[in-house]
Amino acid sequence: MTTEAAGSSLRDRKKRDTRARIHRAAVSLALARGVGDVTVEEVAAAAEVSPRTFFNYFATKESALVGEDPEVAEHLTRAVAERPGDESVATALRAVVTARVAALEADDETWRMRRELADRSPELAARLAGAGLRLETALVRAAYARTGTDPAVDLATGVAARVTMAVVRAAFDQHRAAGHAGSVTERLEAAFAAVPHA
Repeated sequence: MTTEAAGSSLRDRKKRDTRARIHRAAVSLALARGVGDVTVEEVAAAAEVSPRTFFNYFATKESALVGEDPEVAEHLTRAVAERPGDESVATALRAVVTARVAALEADDETWRMRRELADRSPELAARLAGAGLRLETALVRAAYARTGTDPAVDLATGVAARVTMAVVRAAFDQHRAAGHAGSVTERLEAAFAAVPHA
């Protein structure tokens, strides 16, 4: 790894850590006091960043609560492209989304708090659903970037990406229905195994 690449990797890690810290602070404060009773300034203070830094990462308090990464499309495209070349697009997408869910679930405390907050706040639940739709769009684009095919001609690649996101939603829905018991990553793997082959 070059010095430049190592520096870029360190910067990326610091950015991810700062974004996660702000997200965690926003969710923790909103859970304790209610979404409407938390300000950007309070979230910034709890995350030990300035309000200006807060706005470098999130446009609004609500976006900090969702924890949506504006660079997700770029990350997905890179992750899907970096999968082994002999994998089918469906296999590559499955591996990438499973790794992403596992990484989110690894921060167990933030994961638990965000679930609890979404259960209490229909507005946050709706914002999370919107983030899911944007993630699906990003995944479709990443899939076509991997295959290099034309969406107007290649139906299969778009179907693979949309089925992948449908499986993710099914796993999350079942996890919620089960009272969030167990691992959502394991549910996701079971959901992928349950997909009928057309």
